[in-house]
Amino acid sequence: MRVVLLTEGTYPYVRGGVSTWCDDLVHGLPDVEFVVYAIVGGPQNRLEYPLPENVTRVLTVPLWGVESLREYNHLELAPGRARDARALRSRFVPVFRALLEQIALGMQAAAPGELAALLAELYAYFREHDYDWTMRRDETWRAATDVLNANPWHQRFMTTIEAVETLRSIYRYLIPLAIEVPQADVYHTSASGLCALPAVVAHEGLGKPVLLTEHGVYLRERVLALARAGFPMSDRTVKKNFFSGIVRAAYHAADAVAPVCAYNSQWEAFYGVPEERVRVIYNGVDPARFPAVEPPAGPPTVVSVARIDPLKDPLTLIAAAAVVRQRVPGVRFDLWGPAPDLEYLRECEALIEELGLGETVRLCGATANPGAAYAAGHVVALSSVSEGFPYSVIEGMMCGRPVVATDVGGVREAVGAFGTVVPPRRPDRLGEALVSLLSDEERARELGHAARGHALEHFSRVTFLNNYRALYGELTQALVVA
Repeated sequence: MRVVLLTEGTYPYVRGGVSTWCDDLVHGLPDVEFVVYAIVGGPQNRLEYPLPENVTRVLTVPLWGVESLREYNHLELAPGRARDARALRSRFVPVFRALLEQIALGMQAAAPGELAALLAELYAYFREHDYDWTMRRDETWRAATDVLNANPWHQRFMTTIEAVETLRSIYRYLIPLAIEVPQADVYHTSASGLCALPAVVAHEGLGKPVLLTEHGVYLRERVLALARAGFPMSDRTVKKNFFSGIVRAAYHAADAVAPVCAYNSQWEAFYGVPEERVRVIYNGVDPARFPAVEPPAGPPTVVSVARIDPLKDPLTLIAAAAVVRQRVPGVRFDLWGPAPDLEYLRECEALIEELGLGETVRLCGATANPGAAYAAGHVVALSSVSEGFPYSVIEGMMCGRPVVATDVGGVREAVGAFGTVVPPRRPDRLGEALVSLLSDEERARELGHAARGHALEHFSRVTFLNNYRALYGELTQALVVA
């Protein structure tokens, strides 16, 4: 069996929860051949994970950092693609305009089946015609501005510069439609975003089965990122509608949707995914990599293993440390994780200095041994504002540590009765919950032991792999029957 595993800004070039999931999947199913189709920000990338032999190819598609797709010679572009003005006007422009009109309808009004069909038509067009030339033609610009100007809001408030930026972004976002989709038995997309585009066209154009794994809530996280980036309102609205359209097309094309937690299935129901197509598959971890050890002697220590990133919101955890220090003398907070956003890292360092926490909070950087990081603490904390089913929670539980985490995504499902969940962005509540556990060693130890047993029963790597192996089999068998 051959599976194309589609990723976006994650595996195999960036460490994190989704990448951990990908790495466990490809290593754990050696009988499956994987082709990794990785959508990345730019052309400069370094492998962060050793690839097993059953990963036979990595197709890397950068969206930014190149002025022409032909500059990046790893892309699957046929030589001598046509530059045909007549075909552009008769074939491309009507389809491109229809796609933008669907996107302009917004999250609830757009027709997902039509969106998917239009994306497949564009992919078919770009099998024969040059992508860069097409997207930079005046006819393409006029089609886009006509659609924008049809909306009174954009006509009044969107400047020419904003319109240029919007179309430039759409040109980048649609680059996967210019790349030859590798042949496979199953197309498995790790998100409902841009990396789902090849899966949509494989389903619509080739009749191939598609599996969508939902980690975090993709659209919500994109909207948060757009707001933080400070884009103008008109530009932000178009991009939000664009990503909403891609999400709807991805759900439409997916023969099976496998959210990593039941919480995410609420979003899928909102988007109209039939219940019978949804299969919750929890993430799993290897107990051998996360053994249970007794809490260490020494100062009470809170451990967090998460990226230094706005979605993980370490600023709230740092503020909570100030609350805990007032009531737990000598407490330590060890925050492990890479810092891809240096500006945000500086914000965290500035808050530590502002609150006088230099002797309390340590930013420890990335770790290749998270099990040892959890073992060095007494309580595991997570302060995210958005999550799917975080590895840091179930890894901490597997190590026999109670968890205090924010009530987002599937965190409550994971923690259960073996820790505490608190509202996000409430350092006071997070601090109080940590104080409660750090002040009662016996209760913390009992909860940790119970958490280990719960994780062994429900969140093991073996169960996780068996579920995906079975689902791959069901999808390919259904295709044979059809």
